[in-house]
Amino acid sequence: MMTDYVELHCHSNFSLLDGASHPEDLVARARELEMPALAITDHDGLYGAVRFYKAARQAGIRPIIGAELTVDPGHHITLLPETTAAIQISAALLLEHSLTTAKESRLSMNLP
Repeated sequence: MMTDYVELHCHSNFSLLDGASHPEDLVARARELEMPALAITDHDGLYGAVRFYKAARQAGIRPIIGAELTVDPGHHITLLPETTAAIQISAALLLEHSLTTAKESRLSMNLP
């Protein structure tokens, strides 16, 4: 019997110090639980998205690709884009966020 539950906030091992499972393992568990879909929302990036997408499609599970964006230390926004165009916009936003954060870190350490 398929469940109506869908996890929309799931971190893979690409979320260092937070997620422990490979994207393929998360999909396998979702399949065991008969979930129709699963979202992956790694920290500040789409690092496991391709592996997750491939595994979910192969398992017959609808992949939902998202991310958890850090806005301040301890504060996050979960992005769950609905379309391919929205995923592309999210990827650009995450890249800009990453570059800005890296630049701020270098400046605070007095690095060029």
